[in-house]
Amino acid sequence: MNVYFETNKGIIRDKNEDNLIIEETERYNLYAVADGMGGHKAGEIASSMLIDVIRSYFIKGIENDDFKIPTFIDQSIKAANIKILQEASNKDEYLGMGTTVTMAVIDLKDNIAYIGNVGDSRTYILRDNNIKQITEDHTYVRELVKEGKISREEAKIHPQKNIITRAIGSEENISIDIFEIELIENDILLLCSDGLTTHLLDDEIMNIIKTYGSSDSVKKLIKFCNDNGGTDNITVIIIDNSYRGDNL
Repeated sequence: MNVYFETNKGIIRDKNEDNLIIEETERYNLYAVADGMGGHKAGEIASSMLIDVIRSYFIKGIENDDFKIPTFIDQSIKAANIKILQEASNKDEYLGMGTTVTMAVIDLKDNIAYIGNVGDSRTYILRDNNIKQITEDHTYVRELVKEGKISREEAKIHPQKNIITRAIGSEENISIDIFEIELIENDILLLCSDGLTTHLLDDEIMNIIKTYGSSDSVKKLIKFCNDNGGTDNITVIIIDNSYRGDNL
């Protein structure tokens, strides 16, 4: 298993409010992308707090023989949600801060990836020359598509496409989506903030990865976004399950 990653502030933003995790062990690997939001430096604070809580829960959790990945995903995100809410209530400049997250925890023994998601940061799987979004965006336009009020094509250009309906730090009770996927050889997982998907369609993402390979695609994807405006922070993690003799 080979992992490639980078985070970039883009062209327009003054600072990078994205954060990420890469934690790999003998049995479990953890990857996550968080996209912070809020005034001042609040978005950066929220995403950083989330990452710290998730990492801490993971390191402690894998020490236990009864470590359950879905439970870890649920508990760590909920703990981060409480911490962010508390911090926001204590400091006026942090009021309203929050963050999205998409995370993948891979059980190397069972060849299973568990994906957790809150907000509009995404996880994709590339398999057999196809790309599929595993996560579901928690956005206003996604709700409109589900209700049949607009088409997927209309959603891509909708003026309110960036309105998030679910985020960590937005309310006390947070709902977390968790997905389970069996991995096979040559699968590629892609985790990203919406700074990537604002500028690239799914097929364009897949074509870049197919053309340049996993090792070079992270920089190519970010360059494409920045060459086309770089309107947001961009974070990309590519997890390549190509056989190397000692991986899944």
